[in-house]
Amino acid sequence: MSDSPLSPASLRARIQQLLLQLPPVQRADARYHEVEQELLHGLKHRLEALHEPGEMDGSPDSLHQLLDVSMEQSVPQAQAMLVQHQLANLTADEARLLAALSDGSAFPLLTVQSGGRFSRGEVLYRHSNVGRAAGIQCNDFIALYLSRLFAQGLVIASSFTEALRTDYELCEGDSGFRTAKTELQTHLPKLSTRRETLRISPLGRQLWALMTTPADVEE
Repeated sequence: MSDSPLSPASLRARIQQLLLQLPPVQRADARYHEVEQELLHGLKHRLEALHEPGEMDGSPDSLHQLLDVSMEQSVPQAQAMLVQHQLANLTADEARLLAALSDGSAFPLLTVQSGGRFSRGEVLYRHSNVGRAAGIQCNDFIALYLSRLFAQGLVIASSFTEALRTDYELCEGDSGFRTAKTELQTHLPKLSTRRETLRISPLGRQLWALMTTPADVEE
């Protein structure tokens, strides 16, 4: 039996068709808000399940206790502990960023590094429009959020993407990026800016799937 034109499946398919007709930045923004309720609502239920009475009460406070726990844990219990620990290290804005990247979407990334144009130095600052697309609250702190996500191995930076050329140019003209780069050049005149592409990492994708899996389907 075919889907009704007003069924959820038909409406979702129509939304996806319309999204494909939008420019990348607008498409990312619309796509995120279209899946936001489904993904984050599932994550909310996952969190509530982690805190049900009798499950995961208390946290081990020593290495010996952790080793004792590991001797008795099932796979779902170990996964629940991992999810609980990982969520404790994420802010709500960072969860939104991961949601925006979770379906494989790519965003422009400007990486300011020490050293010359042809040398890889220390990463000093990162900037992207993914924060606006994801609708985060503290977009002024996108560089900090990105730094934390990179440190946790949840996102990666791949090479320049030609299809995002206009988005790179818009990011380079962003006042926040220009101010940060100017301040860095005051102390570190030899800087280089790399045009890269922000994506979720294989680890980030695996963790996102684990965090959004309903607890009642776990074995």
